[in-house]
Amino acid sequence: MTGKVGSFDVGAVNIQANDLITDDALDALPPDTVAESTNFTVLRLRRDIFSRSSVGVLFENRSKSAVAGSGSNLAWGADGWFALSSEVGVLGYYAKTQTEGLNGLDASYRGQLTWDADQWGARLDHLLVGEDFNPEIGFARRRGFRQSVVSGRVSPRPRSIPWIRQITLQADIDYVENERSGFVESRDRGGQVRVEFENSDQFGVTFGDTYENLVVDERISGALVPAGRYSFREARGSFTFGPQRPWSGSLSVRRGSYYGGTVTSAGLSQGRLELTPRLSVEPNISFNWIRLPQGRFDQHVAVTRLTYTLTPRMFVSGLVQYNSGSDSFSSDLRLRWEWAPGSELFLVYSEARDTDVLDRWSDLVNRGFVIKVNRLLRL
Repeated sequence: MTGKVGSFDVGAVNIQANDLITDDALDALPPDTVAESTNFTVLRLRRDIFSRSSVGVLFENRSKSAVAGSGSNLAWGADGWFALSSEVGVLGYYAKTQTEGLNGLDASYRGQLTWDADQWGARLDHLLVGEDFNPEIGFARRRGFRQSVVSGRVSPRPRSIPWIRQITLQADIDYVENERSGFVESRDRGGQVRVEFENSDQFGVTFGDTYENLVVDERISGALVPAGRYSFREARGSFTFGPQRPWSGSLSVRRGSYYGGTVTSAGLSQGRLELTPRLSVEPNISFNWIRLPQGRFDQHVAVTRLTYTLTPRMFVSGLVQYNSGSDSFSSDLRLRWEWAPGSELFLVYSEARDTDVLDRWSDLVNRGFVIKVNRLLRL
């Protein structure tokens, strides 16, 4: 349930999952309970304050923790966005989790100051994620670190060049430190030059200098990279065709050093081609040629979305994706129907297959069918 009551935005979700039981295909082994019956609850409340600011709270509960042998997993927090002016804003949050057996720093917080004017801009950002911060509804991609970011830009509008709308010069520094010991895990320093033309096309060049400290051996891009300190640099160029065209997208190339080797990339992202007023295609493709001391690793990804609008309130879309790195092929088919203003019906079919098999038929990995209904209640 989601909605708005006066100056409050409210949201509530409750999901009950039954036991997941597996059985041997030949009935030679007894059934095995892979996952116990679990209840998931999320409550969210946010209030608008002043003219363009807000504060909110969040509560999450998972009745059976996926990490602890028994007990639940709790998470709660508070956040806020404060618009000090039309150009300056402050963002922050504090969150904490509770999981049996995790007794270290189980909190996370962030503070960000942003200045975003037309011809000037800057950002200061600091984030901490504790080693035992464990939100089991949702996910934390990385734990046990502190991240500090400093960014600045200048974006003049040269009146003496009629075919250029704006030029942007930007510099960024990103430090990630270990939360407990304080040593630098990674550091990124970069600079960017971007030119926006009067027809909305854009051209950009980016340079990056990266330092990475691997504490243990890690598998990266298909190769087992040994622990150690790595420094590498790269350059990237891109050209983006503006949305005013019947076809648009961003072409890019990248070249640089990479964990003792080299990486070369080329691709098309955010592609869109309108074949008819009702039919559009959104292609995205990425080629990556990686040369490391461990060998040659090429990873290519192709994604295409096809959308057909049946009526102003109904459309069907299909998405297919191929990843050469994992030898996987996935597809999704979706129907969206707005059967009443603010109320929608979704039908979604998804399937994933492994193409790296010995026979000529791909192996089915998973398949799913979902029905979702949204109903708008006006109180």
